[in-house]
Amino acid sequence: MNLIECQAKLYSYVLSLTGNKNDAHDILQETNKSILEKAADFTPGTSFPAWASKIAYYKVLAYHRDAQRETLLFNVEILQEISEKTLTKNGQYDRRLGSLFHCIQQLPDDHQQLLKQRYEEEKSLEEIANLWGRTYNGISSLLYRLRLALIDCVDKSLQLEEGT
Repeated sequence: MNLIECQAKLYSYVLSLTGNKNDAHDILQETNKSILEKAADFTPGTSFPAWASKIAYYKVLAYHRDAQRETLLFNVEILQEISEKTLTKNGQYDRRLGSLFHCIQQLPDDHQQLLKQRYEEEKSLEEIANLWGRTYNGISSLLYRLRLALIDCVDKSLQLEEGT
């Protein structure tokens, strides 16, 4: 994963630590600048998102320190706790997303195509029904069953991964 690919994650991470969209945007820009300046310090083979998140964390700390507000929204301990929880949640999200892609690949080609038409191409159910020569309710029902099957597959995959 590179800097461009992790922008949304970095932004949501910074936003979770600041609680303000404008501040998060400004801090993200400072973070991006630092990441580019320190690119030579990154160790290949390690987690780029984790490295970038650590830089963002220090930028948030600097932001709170430099703001010199009468009362800080967060003290350092609370900020650290929020940071750790956010990074944990991001890791869980990545594992779920990876499992979802794996589960989708296990589906028959026509079901993969249906999901692609609906969620990537954003076609309406009416459009898909016309393309497939099926009724609106038939396509809606099939998508519902596919979503349930994917939820079940992802849950089982994560349980196997965790060894439970």
